[in-house]
Amino acid sequence: MITAEISEIFVSIQGEGLYCGQKQVFLRFAGCNLNCVYCDEPAAHVKRCQAPFYGHRSQVIGCKSQVTSHKSQEELRAERTNYREMSVASAAAEVIQLARKNRAKAVSLTGGEPLLNWGFIMKLAPALRKAGLAVHLETNGIFYRELSKVKNLVDVVAMDIKLPSSTGQKPFWREHSEFIKTAPEKTFVKVVLTSKTSLHDFTKAVKLTASVPGIVPFFLQPATRRTLPAGAVRPPTGVFLEKACCEASSRLPVVRLLPQQHPKWGVK
Repeated sequence: MITAEISEIFVSIQGEGLYCGQKQVFLRFAGCNLNCVYCDEPAAHVKRCQAPFYGHRSQVIGCKSQVTSHKSQEELRAERTNYREMSVASAAAEVIQLARKNRAKAVSLTGGEPLLNWGFIMKLAPALRKAGLAVHLETNGIFYRELSKVKNLVDVVAMDIKLPSSTGQKPFWREHSEFIKTAPEKTFVKVVLTSKTSLHDFTKAVKLTASVPGIVPFFLQPATRRTLPAGAVRPPTGVFLEKACCEASSRLPVVRLLPQQHPKWGVK
């Protein structure tokens, strides 16, 4: 029986991207193959390779070497007690019950990185769609092979393009290029911008998005300003945002500047 480690299932208002303002059920998978410096989601810091993994062997090896955490082992163990190993049937039942109770019409599969659990999603998504829910996939835009397996089962793909100057990680331009070509008709792009983001990286993301046929909406998402320790990630300047908006608008038909809204609303 396929299971997955689920951090939480809850109802809230989508605060990012193309469907900002829509009530959705969120199913958050634990674990991620990346460790972006601006990430503040505890679910992403679990070493996903310790749990069932449905990707390719090369990605498992890469995950083991890439995934680290800014948190202590004690903090990780404390957070891990909140994760549930769930079957497809139990996860689907909980999502559908919450959706009906709260009159939500969509479910967001988020994380962490959901496509680390593509086998689970292949079983889960049909049950959710049968219940009348639109299935949104929120992903870091790297696992293009896994997306090809589930693309016909999801309705929306919210793809992050991870700029190395923003994330503090190695670049993933080849993976992003393959990913966006897999289902461009269902995809919109988000790019997180920080005070460290280079215009060169940003322009490369714009060109990558412009390279696929059709209209792929493109969202600039400045890092959310929070109470952070010295040296932590900060949002970009207004001058940089103006330059970035001009660069994106010169190449793409649909460009929006949209910071995260849910922290302002006081919701998850």
